[in-house]
Amino acid sequence: MNSSTLKKIIEQAIQGNELPFDRFVEDLFEQLKPKLLSLTQSLQEAEDIFIGAMQKFWERFVVLQEKLPENSVGYIFVMCKNNWLISKRHPWNSVVLKETISEDQKFNDQNNNNINDSIENLEIEWLQKRALSEALDSLSQKCKTLMQTEIDSDTKLKDLQEQLGYVNYQALVQAKYNCKKRLIKKVYEIFEQLMAHKQR
Repeated sequence: MNSSTLKKIIEQAIQGNELPFDRFVEDLFEQLKPKLLSLTQSLQEAEDIFIGAMQKFWERFVVLQEKLPENSVGYIFVMCKNNWLISKRHPWNSVVLKETISEDQKFNDQNNNNINDSIENLEIEWLQKRALSEALDSLSQKCKTLMQTEIDSDTKLKDLQEQLGYVNYQALVQAKYNCKKRLIKKVYEIFEQLMAHKQR
């Protein structure tokens, strides 16, 4: 797929039409599947790292509307590879908040010598957590259960397949992907509202 076609798909997603983007995700997985299987030796793991990469891609280029890389397919494969390497070091998922709030907004007490800056950053950190909490509350019960696998390392996605009534693992992974897309978007919306209210 050329960059101009992908750019149009991204623009449609930004405007609320996510169907072309979802088709792009499905087609791209089939395109990258041989490489991913060669890397992971497991279809389930290949799906997991691919969905993780696409969630981050969605956040950066649909939610935050950053400029697309020259080679988006290559970029996504590199993200998949990074996800796989990280999963080998840390066999649990990172908390959603760490993925959805940018690093430069986080509180780092080692770099804050000024007490006013520290208080300001503590307030922002609290607003971030509140945004995540409110965004999670806005999800359906099924989505909340799926998102629990991001926060609780003891809850495995595969174990939820029968409980939530999904006919196969791929459908379960796709459902989690859709839920996380909504969650990421909602976190940013609520955080922006909270920051706007704070600055009044």
